[in-house]
Amino acid sequence: MAAVGQERTAGLMYACTVHSHIRESALSSPLTPVRDNSDPTRGPADQLAENLRRVIGNLVREVRTGAQTPSSAQFETLGLLDRHGPSSISAMAVHRHVKHQSMRLVVAQLEQHQLVSRGPDPNDARKQLIELTRQGRDALEISRHQRSDWLARQLEEKTTPAQLQTLEAAVRILEQLVATDQNGLSG
Repeated sequence: MAAVGQERTAGLMYACTVHSHIRESALSSPLTPVRDNSDPTRGPADQLAENLRRVIGNLVREVRTGAQTPSSAQFETLGLLDRHGPSSISAMAVHRHVKHQSMRLVVAQLEQHQLVSRGPDPNDARKQLIELTRQGRDALEISRHQRSDWLARQLEEKTTPAQLQTLEAAVRILEQLVATDQNGLSG
C-alpha cells in the first residue's frame, strides 16, 4: 500500500513539473495568450486541464497550418476508420458527434474520390460497413507524414535535449489519459 502512495506522489510531482514546463513555454510565447487561472475555487487539476486543453488545441492548429494539411471532415473520417476499422455511417456519426445525414454526405464524397468503399456487415445483413481503400490509407499517411515532419523540425529548432526528454515523459502521461477500449465502431 505504501508503494502505491509513493507512486501517486511521484506521479503528482512529475505532473507538476510537466505543468511548469508547459506553463513556462506558454509564458515565453507571444502568440499564446495565458489566462489567469488563479481562481482559488479551482484546484491544480482544473488549472492544468485548462492549460493542457488550450496548449494542445493551439499545437494541433499550428501543426495543421505549418504542414499545410487539411483540417476537414473527410480527413477526420479517414482517421476514424484507420483507428477503429470498418464502421457503419451511424456509428461514425455518433463517434464524431455529427448528424447521420452529414456523415452520409462526407462518406459519399470519400467514395467519389475512391478513398473509402462499402461492404456488407457480417453481423447484420441490413447494414453496410465503410472501410478505407488503399488510396484512402495512402492519402491519410501522406497527411500524417507532413504533420510529423513539420513538428519534428520545430522540435529540433526550438527545444533543448532536456525539454525533449520532458516532452517524451509528457507524451506517456497523455497516452495514459486517452487510453480507451480499443474495440471498433462497427455497431
